[in-house]
Amino acid sequence: MTGTCVIGAGIIGSWAALHLSEAGEDTVLLEQFPLPHTRGSSHGASRAFRYLGDETMDRLDYSMGRWQSLEADHDVELFRKTGLLNFGPKDDPWLKQFMSVVRAAGKRCDWLESAAIHERFPLLNYPQEWGAAWDPDGGILFAHRCLSAVQKAFLATGGHIVNARALRMDHSANAVRVELESSSEESEWREFSRIIVACGPWTTRLIPELEPLLKTLAIPVTYWRQRLPGHSAADGFPILYNARLKGIYGLPACEYPDLVKILYHGGPEADPDARDVPGREEYVARVSEYVRQHLPGLDGRQPAIQEVCMYTMTPDSEPVIDRLGDRVVIGCGFSGSGFKHSPASGQMLAKLALGQADSLGPGYQLPKYRLDRLEKYRVNDR
Repeated sequence: MTGTCVIGAGIIGSWAALHLSEAGEDTVLLEQFPLPHTRGSSHGASRAFRYLGDETMDRLDYSMGRWQSLEADHDVELFRKTGLLNFGPKDDPWLKQFMSVVRAAGKRCDWLESAAIHERFPLLNYPQEWGAAWDPDGGILFAHRCLSAVQKAFLATGGHIVNARALRMDHSANAVRVELESSSEESEWREFSRIIVACGPWTTRLIPELEPLLKTLAIPVTYWRQRLPGHSAADGFPILYNARLKGIYGLPACEYPDLVKILYHGGPEADPDARDVPGREEYVARVSEYVRQHLPGLDGRQPAIQEVCMYTMTPDSEPVIDRLGDRVVIGCGFSGSGFKHSPASGQMLAKLALGQADSLGPGYQLPKYRLDRLEKYRVNDR
């Protein structure tokens, strides 16, 4: 029995493994697919980073600090500030609440009326009754670069990445064992001091009792060609966050030349091993309608490119970051919002695994992410 195994080399598992290795723990990071791959939730070129929407700034401040230090260590751009518009009606209680959190932390957050939005961003077309909270510090995390940099840092601290699939887990004894299947399709049981399960949509394969509480969605990721110039990050085009009103958010062109990335925060349920499921068309149609209505400078007839991202959802859209017995820690259900917090989420998982959770400040709100909060949904499901 030796060290810690982190199952899942997405952004959450990779940060958890790096924190463990930095703490001097002998750590194995297990990934079922050859890296890099596009099968999970951490691939692709970009993710949004926003300050607006958190009850405290502790996890976001820590995460941004780690992204910045990683960027400096690897001499590669991981984050680009673009600013972010978060739409809502005037006197929107949700926006007022979270704007006050951002401002109390000494950060800037301005309210823009419809006329100010149009003056500053003339390529947008929103109704007069909509304003927006302007978060000037929001921006783009370059996801693939971020994941690669975390894994390089993990290897540099002495960590080990192993390409094998975790078939099942036994944590009923004094140790915890996991059955691993390698590329040769031979399996073996390995024993570890502790295990962190951070394998996204494959979580319920290892922990079947979570199946009633988690569902996996195949999110359509669409890219729309600009008819008029000015929609890129280099042009000062912002991130658009309209998930509460329309289920939509978008990132300026930066991945593909002249293509704006727009996502619908929803999609059909899907098996992660067979994710090319029918049923995404209705969500793409909603995005197309949104583009035609609010982004007239784009060609809204059909997306130029379509991709898929897997969201692992909990009933309340908050993640589970908790212990499962004495030797297993789980991080799952990040519901499409995990990337920006991943340095802090990885830290929380590592601290839980090492028995050091008390060292996390109250602003991390660890009780908020306990598994037992979801039991009421399990009862209702029955």
